[in-house]
Amino acid sequence: MQFRLINTPAMFQKQINSILGEYLNEFVIAYLNNIIIYLKNKEEHRKHIKWVLKRLQEEQMLVAIKKCEFFTRKTNFVRFIVKLGQLSIDLKKIKAIVNWQELENVT
Repeated sequence: MQFRLINTPAMFQKQINSILGEYLNEFVIAYLNNIIIYLKNKEEHRKHIKWVLKRLQEEQMLVAIKKCEFFTRKTNFVRFIVKLGQLSIDLKKIKAIVNWQELENVT
């Protein structure tokens, strides 16, 4: 990936989409460097995790294992909280907006 490009996030998203493309929205969702793999069955889930990690490795995309979560029932994904059959906004992320102080010196 070249740096200092204006459209680097869009190019990165396009690259991720092409790497995971055949199964996007089937059992994997990707938004930039955030990837979520979902399924109800643990055995299929294990196969899908292996497939995604293998695809990323084949394309020399590094994964920070410390930032990964496996087999969770609840996770944060792009400012949302994802639970089984439920999607909600992470209220911690909008705290700054809710507590916004009115400007005093407007010019």
